[in-house]
Amino acid sequence: MSTYYFNIVLLLKRLLLVVLLFFVSRLFFYIYNIGIFADVEVAELFKIFILGLRFDLSVICYFNLLFIIIHVIPIGKAFSNRAVQILLKIYFVTVNGILILINLVDTIYFHFIQKRSTADVFKFIFVSDDVSTLLPGFAKDYWFVIAIWIVLIILTWMIYPKLRMNKSGINNIPQKFRLKPLIYKLITMIIILGLSVIGARGGLQLKPLAIIDASKQVNASQMPLVLNSVFTIMTTYGHDALIGKTYYSYDECNEIYPVTHSFNDQNGKFNNKNIVVLLLESFSKEYVGFLNDYNGYTPFLDSLANHSLVMENAFANGLRSIDAIPAIVIGIPALMDDPFITSIYNRNNTNSLPVLLKEKGYQTAFFHGGTNGTMNFDGFASYAGFDDYYGRFEYDNDDDYDGSWGIYDEPFLQYFAQKCNSFNEPFFAFEFTLSSHYPYSIPKDHKGEFPEGPMKIHKVIRYSDYALKQFFSSAKKMSWYKNTLFIIVADHPAQSVIPSNNEDIDEQGDVINNYSMSYYKNTSGRYAIPMILFCPGDTLLKNNCSFTVQQTDLMPTILDYLNYDKPFVAFGSSILRDSSEKIAVQFVNGLYQITSGKYSLIFDGDKSISLFNNSEDPKHNNNLILQETEIANNLETTIKTFLQQYLTRMINNELMVKSNS
Repeated sequence: MSTYYFNIVLLLKRLLLVVLLFFVSRLFFYIYNIGIFADVEVAELFKIFILGLRFDLSVICYFNLLFIIIHVIPIGKAFSNRAVQILLKIYFVTVNGILILINLVDTIYFHFIQKRSTADVFKFIFVSDDVSTLLPGFAKDYWFVIAIWIVLIILTWMIYPKLRMNKSGINNIPQKFRLKPLIYKLITMIIILGLSVIGARGGLQLKPLAIIDASKQVNASQMPLVLNSVFTIMTTYGHDALIGKTYYSYDECNEIYPVTHSFNDQNGKFNNKNIVVLLLESFSKEYVGFLNDYNGYTPFLDSLANHSLVMENAFANGLRSIDAIPAIVIGIPALMDDPFITSIYNRNNTNSLPVLLKEKGYQTAFFHGGTNGTMNFDGFASYAGFDDYYGRFEYDNDDDYDGSWGIYDEPFLQYFAQKCNSFNEPFFAFEFTLSSHYPYSIPKDHKGEFPEGPMKIHKVIRYSDYALKQFFSSAKKMSWYKNTLFIIVADHPAQSVIPSNNEDIDEQGDVINNYSMSYYKNTSGRYAIPMILFCPGDTLLKNNCSFTVQQTDLMPTILDYLNYDKPFVAFGSSILRDSSEKIAVQFVNGLYQITSGKYSLIFDGDKSISLFNNSEDPKHNNNLILQETEIANNLETTIKTFLQQYLTRMINNELMVKSNS
């Protein structure tokens, strides 16, 4: 066999080694996040790993294209030069080592946000100093990731297929020029480069492989297993601009799902109650005993729920804190990879709650105990029209600093209460807690006070719940308390408990049934959060509501409760009105999800691909898209009108009612 074809075989062996590395990283991803994918059966898992090869090969071909070219160009003796081979080895190990590191690190990140990273992760890295602050803690807690990576790099270096001389030393024998063999080599080169291009684009289909293609073979909840993090980052890089969709006419959209609201039909005077929003970091619905059939980890919230309007089926619009704040304050959901705060649309004109309430004489303030600049919250507060921002620097006492994020919840919530006490009424105060965020730190004076749960976060959820109790204990002694509507809502869910084969027992001895545990892992339940409206003395806000609500419903609900009489734009509806559409919408792995009642529909932008009954099928095993056609069609119509208006208004800067309208 010609030396050239030995080199081709060598190339295939080397690329096979990369495929093996990607397999190992996907296996690690599955094992570490097995709680999320616990319902995936062995046969299905095998299928997923095979499907994942297509996405792995796309990344491998893209990033190893130069490596492939050098192998297939018929350059004779130059290829066997020792220096060339060493450089190729360094290139191979370095480039593919970085790719594997990205997959391994994102395995940990996925555990927190439950989505593969996209290109916006770079904005998270550079938008604040949080990464550099948290990096030492991550390195300490997740040292095994670096250890695994180092072992893989060493093994790769050791078993990297080497170029070997044949016994006759044919590599060193000068070869006479022959046209026919050269033509064969050129044909081989063209074939291999052609196959590499096909592999990079994921096949011969009209459009290159995309994230959405993973949904064609598996459920949306299993897509992260099929994908790899390098692919999701690579394919979303540079995709900042949204592309509009037209499904219906403007009037039809307004009729089906209006996003311009006006409550002047009440003919009542403005109700100038104070508004206090308490946004809870990483509080899953799963953690709240009142919303489940076990004790949970929030005794204070459970007690407050007995005197409040409790939304039993509330959902976050995204899986990141940076998505929740615009959803609540401006009524804008997260239906793109980039968070609104860091997107190219973050300078769009909006009608935010602070601006609308300031027109009614409200003093407004945003509170977050984190280091100023965290996630650009202070910048967003200014953009949204808050009068003041209070963070770690304004608190000005690092004795209460947790060493990572900011000021512990208990002291900062006391500071929050005192600041509210100094405001002129009416006021709108927005507080975002932080202690229930990784690294789950508790003040030294509370060490051992809060029992551990099955997961590290449970102990800190107890602490933050305790901090809320202390806040309300202080607030109820203040004059503004009885004239205030309190809204308690989570920014997004966090990790979910791994279900056992039969049933789990919490530390109080209560059975945690596996229906609940399975539900919190499907694509709808993964967004389930607590949402409570509490107003001392208002007997109308005392009930359990079972209909579907989302974070973007809070802005219209607040303005409806206050009898606000001017039109505004928000991608939600008032919880207080029975006639409004009750839905929750999310952007799930490049797809759009709408939940209403017990059903969830996944829509890919052109057609619906799955419909699940969350009540009867919490594991999302039975796709009803062909059986429940009427329900699927109704939900598809709603998500189309919702999406069309979202895209149109974002692109055309129409997120507020024009003054002449």
